Amino acid sequence: MAAIVELEAELLKRVPDLFNRDQAWFKTWSQAGKQQEPAKLSPGSPFSSRLTPHITLGEFALNQEARRFTRQDQIDIAAELAEFMERARKAFGGKPVVITSGYRPPAINLQVGGASSSEHLYQKGCGAVDFYISGADINEVQDWCDKNWPYSLGYGAPKGFVHLGIRKGRPNVRWDY
Repeated sequence: MAAIVELEAELLKRVPDLFNRDQAWFKTWSQAGKQQEPAKLSPGSPFSSRLTPHITLGEFALNQEARRFTRQDQIDIAAELAEFMERARKAFGGKPVVITSGYRPPAINLQVGGASSSEHLYQKGCGAVDFYISGADINEVQDWCDKNWPYSLGYGAPKGFVHLGIRKGRPNVRWDY
């Protein structure tokens, strides 16, 4: 037993930081393999905050303050839509997703001629995004979404976008623009 204590003392003299749990290497090593929860975004989060690895909060607002989300439930719906767009991005070779319309507050929705009950208003558990994948055939993207998105889908390919939506009760609905 004395030999072990002496060996430990000798090691501590030679490598004093080896057993120091405050060292950066120890903190990194001890956290290895643990899943880190991403920070929860809020309506006040910077537009550069990421909902997914390739889609930012600001993209849903077209980087316009007038289109900033005002409630947490809106961000939660946007995050769900963003996760699906990440899947679509991957299915089309990692090409960038471009959002053409996300959240539209009532005044902006009226200004752009949106429906009075548009999913883009993000009211009552609803939300929507219009998008395309840069460099991908829009009809192929729309077909892929039609097969893989379980909620509302607007066939906007002839106009250059696909509409993904979530309605109250989450029905599977399809329509043409």
